[in-house]
Amino acid sequence: MRKTSLLILFIALNVVSCAEKTILERLFDVEKPDLAFGGMIKSSNPFQIEGDNGKRYIREKGGVGGINLKTPELEKLYGAEEIVTDSTKAILIIDFPLNKIVGYEIENKNGFNKRDLTIELSKAYSEIYAEKDKYGICCEKLSDLELKNILVFEVGEQIYLETKVESKK
Repeated sequence: MRKTSLLILFIALNVVSCAEKTILERLFDVEKPDLAFGGMIKSSNPFQIEGDNGKRYIREKGGVGGINLKTPELEKLYGAEEIVTDSTKAILIIDFPLNKIVGYEIENKNGFNKRDLTIELSKAYSEIYAEKDKYGICCEKLSDLELKNILVFEVGEQIYLETKVESKK
């Protein structure tokens, strides 16, 4: 009976420990030199809105419109199905407007296209903004943030996706 109880406890602990981590549990601090030195840029991927004419949207005040992180209009994402990386695991690097750099572990068996990454980043920013004091966010609203670009770095076997997020203000 005792062996059976221990076996059941062991199985239960394994099941609980294998449960998928929450977004906040997948965030961790990153030092910029870890990424910038020794890494190789594989690609640069603009994230822009598609205008009514099927081309990249240009604002009247100038500049290209990025994809909003609070309410991404995925149907307007220019080149949404373009593959950013075929790697099945990657780390999204998030820094703006945080007072530190954080990494966010992501995984997708098919690699990542622009649509996938926009969804992942939107979820991550929503979670970060729910804990904005922890990340030192004071002045920017989530609704003002736009994803403009993602740089793909390869450091050893690891793929890093460095996000370029700006305020549309």
